[in-house]
Amino acid sequence: MNLRKLPLHTLCLLVLAALMWPIVYAMWMSFTPGEMLMPPKGAWSLRWYATFFARSEWTDSLNHSFIVGALSTAISLVCGTSAAVAVTRYQFRGRQLLQSAVMLPLFVPALVLALALLPVMRMIGLWGDFLSVALAHSLWGLPLVFLAVRGALEDMDPNLELAARGLGANGGQTFFSVTLPVIMPAMGVGGLLAFIISFNELVMALFLCTPDIDTLPKVIWPNLRYTLSPLVAAASGVAVVTTVLLLGGAWLFFTSRRKTSGR
Repeated sequence: MNLRKLPLHTLCLLVLAALMWPIVYAMWMSFTPGEMLMPPKGAWSLRWYATFFARSEWTDSLNHSFIVGALSTAISLVCGTSAAVAVTRYQFRGRQLLQSAVMLPLFVPALVLALALLPVMRMIGLWGDFLSVALAHSLWGLPLVFLAVRGALEDMDPNLELAARGLGANGGQTFFSVTLPVIMPAMGVGGLLAFIISFNELVMALFLCTPDIDTLPKVIWPNLRYTLSPLVAAASGVAVVTTVLLLGGAWLFFTSRRKTSGR
C-alpha cells in the first residue's frame, strides 16, 4: 500500500462513514422492540417490519413505488437513449439545444418542477394516475440515461456501424444488431440510477400523488412528521434494502459479464 495515499484514503473513508451513518442509524432504530423511535437497548426485534408488511397502506405504497419506478425507468431509457443516439450520430440544427434541454431538469429545484407540473398534469387529465408521477420522475432519470449512453456511444468504434451498413443492413438493423448490444451495459447503469431516484423521490410525489397512488416516501413523510414511530424506521429500512439489493444485483451482473467477456 502506498503510504503517501494513506491520508487521502483515510479522509475518504471518514467522509463515507459520515454520509452513511444516518442511514445505518435509521436501520438500527428499526429493530427496536419498543414504541419509541430509538435504538434497541437489549434484544433486537423484527416487530416493526412485521407491522409494515401487515398493513395495506404500507405494502400498497411499496407496490406503487415499484410501478412508478418501472414506468419512469422505461420512459427514461427510451427517451434518453434516443436523445443520445441523435446527438452522437447525427448533425442537425439545434443539437446543442437538445443536449441542454435534456440536462436542464437536473439544475431545476424539485419544488419548482413539481409546482410547474401539477397544473400541466391536471390540464391534460393525467393527475391522479401513475403515469403522471412516472413522467415527472423521468425528468431526472432521462439525463442520467442520456449521459451514460452518450459516453458509451462516443467510445464505440463507428466503423462497426459502417461495416454493418456496408453489408446491407438498414438503420434499424444496424442499431439492434450492432449498436444496442454495445450500449446495453450503459443503458443498464442509467436505468438502474433512474429507478433508484424514482423509488426514493419525495417532493414531486407530494404534489402529484393522490391517496390512490401514494408512493412509499409519500406515506413515510406524514408519519415521520407527526408520529415518530419505529414503523417509519422500518419503512425506511425497506427502502434502503431495496436500493442495496438493486445495486448489488447490478454489480454481480456486470461483474459476471466482464468475466465472461474476458475483460
